[in-house]
Amino acid sequence: MSRAFTKEDDAGEDLPERPVPDGPNYVTPRGLEMLKETGRQLVERKRSAVPGEDLRPIERDLRYLEARIGGAIVVPPGSGDDVRFGARVSIEDATGARTTFQIVGADEARADPATLPWSSPLVQAMFGAKAGDVVNWEGGEAAARYKIISVEYPRS
Repeated sequence: MSRAFTKEDDAGEDLPERPVPDGPNYVTPRGLEMLKETGRQLVERKRSAVPGEDLRPIERDLRYLEARIGGAIVVPPGSGDDVRFGARVSIEDATGARTTFQIVGADEARADPATLPWSSPLVQAMFGAKAGDVVNWEGGEAAARYKIISVEYPRS
């Protein structure tokens, strides 16, 4: 259609969809509840919108959440001594600096700085390792070595 037959106000109104990542959407029980709570908050925001408010961003985010919740694979709390999904892992680098994080799904990791997504290259390098193991990781511009100090599985 020629631009002559469209309203000028329509220009630039397309709101791109939030991309849904490929691959499985593993989540902890807590992560699934976080997704559902975010959805409830968005529904409430939509319900309480003022007349004329642009609801497209809310509707887009609701579509994203619907896809993520619909495709969620809940991984129950684990156990054992090797690094897997859901583990809280403490590591130490070559300088002796320690870091602790929990391995969770991508959406949960974006919401909590004390977590890393299961799909991150560092976590992938650690899968199957146990406390005391040293993991070599090529990340960014340099290689790094991490000693795994502890692996535990929180109950929630």
